[in-house]
Amino acid sequence: MNDFRKKLQRYPVIKFCASMNITLVCLVLLFILTLWGTIDQARNGLFLAQERFFNSFFFTFGGFIPFPGARLVLWILFINLVCAAVVRLVYRWAQSGIIVTHFGLLFFFVAAFVTFHGTQESNITLMEGEGANVSSAYHDWELAVWHSEGKERNVAAYDAREFQPGKKMDFPEYGLYVGVVDYHPNSEAYGEGQEGVTVLNASGIRSLKPVSLYKEPERNIPGGIFLVKGAGPQDVRVLLYGGEANPTEIRTGDSLYYIHLRRQKFPLPFVVRLKDFMMEFHPNTQIARSYKSLVEVMTPDGASREVLISMNQPLRHKNFTLYQSSYSVDEAGRESSTLAVVRNAGRLLPYWASFITFAGLTVHLLITAFKAKLKH
Repeated sequence: MNDFRKKLQRYPVIKFCASMNITLVCLVLLFILTLWGTIDQARNGLFLAQERFFNSFFFTFGGFIPFPGARLVLWILFINLVCAAVVRLVYRWAQSGIIVTHFGLLFFFVAAFVTFHGTQESNITLMEGEGANVSSAYHDWELAVWHSEGKERNVAAYDAREFQPGKKMDFPEYGLYVGVVDYHPNSEAYGEGQEGVTVLNASGIRSLKPVSLYKEPERNIPGGIFLVKGAGPQDVRVLLYGGEANPTEIRTGDSLYYIHLRRQKFPLPFVVRLKDFMMEFHPNTQIARSYKSLVEVMTPDGASREVLISMNQPLRHKNFTLYQSSYSVDEAGRESSTLAVVRNAGRLLPYWASFITFAGLTVHLLITAFKAKLKH
């Protein structure tokens, strides 16, 4: 092992990558990006700030000046720490605390990588008495096709981010083929269309108008025209709009199919039912001070439990965490609660990284104290 490290230490590239100057530059850049992104968030919204400053490798400011994004800076810092483990660390028992601490810091990067690529964010909106075992994405859409038989619904779906004119989708389980004729990531729907142009739609929509994308992606409502083959002797032109609550029906013989442009759906390993929604207002105002949701969680094995979800008290179930996000009141005065759903496969990794780092620092302090005691 020592011979292998000595060979690696001879390479100038590894020595350069292990430089303390790189560490300091990366830390300064992360400070600038955090401050800059926080300020920009107030003007352009959370999503755009995250995408520009934290999820990107590079971005430009002033129209043409490049600046490294946090994603690139963190990769460089990770490589810097790995090279430092090869070049600078002294692998002796007396330095065991420093070694463990160093690898604890590296484990933080592993946890961040798994969290970034393994986290799935969605939401559920329920009225009192309603339950669901499916959550919806905030700003990602899909084209879903299903054929209902009794209470069962087998859904096949395609990610709408791949849609462009000419895109073809195959649904072999239903004998259907769907082609994209036209698609707009954000659009407005109208009840009047061109004469002689017939489209099938569930809500009486006859035409779509593309509009500019909003800065907040959850406000964008896509729409498009699709050509469905296999539903009869003639192809069917279907107009789908993301703002529609109901799917469009396509009947072929004795079979009835449904096609819907909707926010992406994610199955949950449990059913959550809203039993009661509670709000507290600031005195003499209609401004909510706090709101809570009393829910019942039912798992496939028949077990159930009641959980009170508030803004600072989420519900945790395996890799899923449900937060109290918002609420709404309709014209009839009925209240509905929106719960944010976060699925994080690596949720325990930051805790392990913290434990390893803490253990390393503890060992280092104990060794230092023991050495000082021996000197006296």
